[in-house]
Amino acid sequence: MRGYGQYCPIALAAEVYAERWTPIIIRNLDLGCERYTEILDGAPGLPRSVLSQRLRVLERTGVVERERAGRGTFYRLTESGRELARVGDVLGEWGARWRDVDPAGQDPRLALWTVARRVGPATLPRPRIVVEFRIGDRRPPDHFWLVLSATGNEVLAQPPGFAADGSVTADVATVVRWHAGQSDLAVAGPSWLGRLVASWGRLGSYAEPGRTGPAEPRSSTRAKR
Repeated sequence: MRGYGQYCPIALAAEVYAERWTPIIIRNLDLGCERYTEILDGAPGLPRSVLSQRLRVLERTGVVERERAGRGTFYRLTESGRELARVGDVLGEWGARWRDVDPAGQDPRLALWTVARRVGPATLPRPRIVVEFRIGDRRPPDHFWLVLSATGNEVLAQPPGFAADGSVTADVATVVRWHAGQSDLAVAGPSWLGRLVASWGRLGSYAEPGRTGPAEPRSSTRAKR
């Protein structure tokens, strides 16, 4: 890892945090991802070789600890890492306030994956809840099932084999805004499910009641993965 050669706290922190993909890896660990494959699942486009290299650096700098249990390897944030994750929260608040993303670059599956990571199984009113999502302005895969249960949450691109409790039909931008806490979704289903889906959207760390960034020109950046 090449440093800045400056004895400046910002420079020292940036040497660890400001590498490409590192903020995403730390975000996923902070969301509860512990296995290598879980981290990859929440970072479409991240090469395996880069993930391995970044995890080694984060472990060496004391941000991540690695634990072997049987044949499995688990990665967790240390106290230092959890504190560094708060930097990501501040960065996310800035991004939500000042940046836009090109709708063509948005990933509805990743939005659903993030929601699934945020919903605690203990908060579910029944053992299993399934919501079907039909994305109206996207080429296949454009059909997903959000499956939340006491044994774990997942996002599927194939029918789960049991009936959905309700469904959502929306475009990509609406789903992404919902996952960020910036809008609600219209749910075809019982009223209790509609209220629950609305609450999941408000779990977004960067939700804000209104955008107060620059009026013109508005920045636009395509999501890079």
